[in-house]
Amino acid sequence: MANKLIELKNIHKSFGDNVVIEDFSLYVNENEFITLVGPSGCGKTTILRMIGGFETPDYGQIILDGVTINNIPAYQRPVNTVFQKYALFPHLNVFENVAFGLKNFSRILSDLKNSVASKYEEERTKCLLELQNSSLSKEEKSNIKQKLKEIKHQIHYETNEEKNKLIEKKLAEVELKYTPILEELDRQIDIEWEKDEEVKAAKERIKEIEALIEEAVTKGLSQSKASKPYEVELKKLSKVADWAELERLEKLKKQMLKDKNSEIKSAKSLMLSKKQIEEKVLEALKLVKLEGYENRKIDQMSGGQQQRVAIARAIVNRPRILLLDESLSALDLKLRQEMQYELKELQRSVGITFIFVTHDQEEALTMSDTIVVMDKGVIQQIGTPMDIYNEPKNRFVANFIGESNIIRGEYVGNKQVKFMDQVFECVDENFEIGEVCDVVIRPEDFDRCELEKAKLIGTVTDIVFKGVHFEICADVCGMEFVIHDYEIAKVGDKIGLNVDPYEIHLMKVNE
Repeated sequence: MANKLIELKNIHKSFGDNVVIEDFSLYVNENEFITLVGPSGCGKTTILRMIGGFETPDYGQIILDGVTINNIPAYQRPVNTVFQKYALFPHLNVFENVAFGLKNFSRILSDLKNSVASKYEEERTKCLLELQNSSLSKEEKSNIKQKLKEIKHQIHYETNEEKNKLIEKKLAEVELKYTPILEELDRQIDIEWEKDEEVKAAKERIKEIEALIEEAVTKGLSQSKASKPYEVELKKLSKVADWAELERLEKLKKQMLKDKNSEIKSAKSLMLSKKQIEEKVLEALKLVKLEGYENRKIDQMSGGQQQRVAIARAIVNRPRILLLDESLSALDLKLRQEMQYELKELQRSVGITFIFVTHDQEEALTMSDTIVVMDKGVIQQIGTPMDIYNEPKNRFVANFIGESNIIRGEYVGNKQVKFMDQVFECVDENFEIGEVCDVVIRPEDFDRCELEKAKLIGTVTDIVFKGVHFEICADVCGMEFVIHDYEIAKVGDKIGLNVDPYEIHLMKVNE
């Protein structure tokens, strides 16, 4: 069973007299890819900004792991955002952009604070609700406020206690990591130093041989002939006399000590060391397929590459939730389609909850586990892409998600509906006999047939080639239908139409 990660309860948000979000309730599960979709101005981005901590609801609760986070600032939330225009730093290269958040924030410490606060959330919420009671006396209000202060101090005290325990644990981990490495290096260095007398003797013998060769050359021998008798011996002596291994070990030990001190410093502050930051940045760039681009300037990157940098920066510190605000809208169509699949694959691989905002229905259908259709700050329908497309709840959803032919009809019982003066078989049955309903038929669900076998006959008024199919507009009894078909037709042609029962969807009439 999926675990509920974040919940929005009865959220209301206004800007002046303009109500943007009204009584909005929604929950999101861990590792879910959920998309908020709707027309411009419907409140999608406002919801995203409230989850991210950039806006505060007028009333209602935003609950993360059981803790109300309305008043927790954005930088303390385990939430990162990829903005529509990416918001990359032009003066920093790719590596520096991705590393920025790791250098300036400790996710560990933030999660620790939230964990401690969650234990007192119920008590704190109860006190805040009690304060809203206007019948309380001044003394009663003062007592409740004092109680809230005590809770705050207790959270602060316990957070420090847990922080110190965590620091001790991390320091122990650093010692456990480096102690055996340094001990082994010391052992190898001692072995090299024990060769000291042997090394000195080898160096002395090399000097003797060099003097003998020089003497032979002065007597008329060539350098090569003079050196020939000593070649094998010189080769062996050079290996003994070479301090390169000792120098390598000393250099390695120095680097290990430097890395250890860096990690000790990081452990004490619960921040990442320089080496750990480098590892995480390179890992994030690998995930978004930008290996080797670390030193590239931002203005030297294409739009698609910049978007990948923005995503890498957002996921590098492994937030619990990633918010994406129209983050594909600046890309061209082909690249946009490629990134849709890559984003979904990335979400599966990193295991982060994605909350995506778009007004593009195709993006929503392609990428989402769950779609939330919004209009005027109100949720119209929540469901899987297939549910939303095949079972729209109302005219708005049917028209916004895909194309629809919506016809007023009447349910006549026994899974039958009457429209356009014809009775059709259907699969819906949650209607009263004689109840007026809206009939939804998608353009691709019409079957063209011979006129004498057709239940509906229309006259073609327009036709557009869409690449994989033709979009045909036809007048049927004074109503315009849109039909998608693989066979061409001509304007003025009569065409016959039938539709299978399972392709007919009935909706309640909400007027």
